[in-house]
Amino acid sequence: MTRSEPASRPIPAPHPSTAPSPRSAPRWFPDGRPAASTPRRYSPLLDLIRILAVIAVIAVHVTADHLDSGSTVAMHVLRSLLSTAVPAFIMISGALNLAPAAMRHGSGRFLGRRLRRLIPATLVWTAFYAGVMRILLADEPPDWRQEAADLLTASTYPHLYFLPLILGLTVITPVITAYVGESGRRAWICGAVAAGWTLVVMAVPPLTQGLLREPLVPLQMGILTYFLPFIGYYVLGRAAWAAPVHRRTALVMLLVGVPVLTAATVWAYLSRTTDTPPGQVLLPTYVAPTVMLLSLALVVGLMGLGRRWTVTARTERLLRTVGDATFGVFLVHFAILVGLRELGYPEVSVLTVTGLLVLVTLGAFVVSLLGKKIPGLRAIL
Repeated sequence: MTRSEPASRPIPAPHPSTAPSPRSAPRWFPDGRPAASTPRRYSPLLDLIRILAVIAVIAVHVTADHLDSGSTVAMHVLRSLLSTAVPAFIMISGALNLAPAAMRHGSGRFLGRRLRRLIPATLVWTAFYAGVMRILLADEPPDWRQEAADLLTASTYPHLYFLPLILGLTVITPVITAYVGESGRRAWICGAVAAGWTLVVMAVPPLTQGLLREPLVPLQMGILTYFLPFIGYYVLGRAAWAAPVHRRTALVMLLVGVPVLTAATVWAYLSRTTDTPPGQVLLPTYVAPTVMLLSLALVVGLMGLGRRWTVTARTERLLRTVGDATFGVFLVHFAILVGLRELGYPEVSVLTVTGLLVLVTLGAFVVSLLGKKIPGLRAIL
């Protein structure tokens, strides 16, 4: 996501290695030792959200070329709901990574396990998309200066910016965990402050551009800073999981908040007010007011209702397997989508576009699931 990019740009599912298994955090003693006698319970809701979100990511990419200001209201409703996939992934990652149980072996081991998987995946897939698909298979000679600039701003391919984003969040996780601990109250306050900071900082460029000749850009987005505006989502994910809202509040958020905020997001997509500064402050992006509030209402509400949901052992195995494949699905789906389009797949109707979505989704899951059985590929999927 660049500084003014709409929220149609997706973000991948977090790699299962970037977060602990979706289980509720065990109780810890005051001296920091885990209470070993407290069993950890598998939480199927997190895997289910992760699976649905990665399908939403694919849907965003498939439908992106078919959405414009002239699209139907129904399509913009779908577009608005799909925009919540990115925040959902980040909130799930925060719910798990920021749990005290994630640090039970120390921050060094926590970082070592995750970085040993994230860094190779980042290098390999950036090289594949930026080097092979964008340069070697391009119809025109590359502009090396532009290619270098795109690498530094995480703009080489629409979905690769998530890799430096999740790397940044992973690196600062021990610091946040040291402050938040098991306190749901601290998590809510810290997450709210971070989210508010994001809204203010990201609003400055369009507001100042509308009032001044040149916009003021307090935060330049790049591979070293991309994670900063998403800290709020990350910590609020932990807050919503550690101290979930009451059932009645969750129902209000889902039955009232989500429809109202979806309507507001649709208005922001269609309104001419968001075409130019300072109205662009309301243009739906992952760090804009409408999408942020919609995402929080949806995910916080679902966590409030479904935290104690349980499934059978067979369903658990299925959800674990499919959920663990979502990172690989995110990484490979774009190549499959581009390949099918290069082969001339027709996109002339709702039915054919839906068929393309199904083909890309199934193909990406097959590649990811099979790749995880191959040692060399398993390390980067």
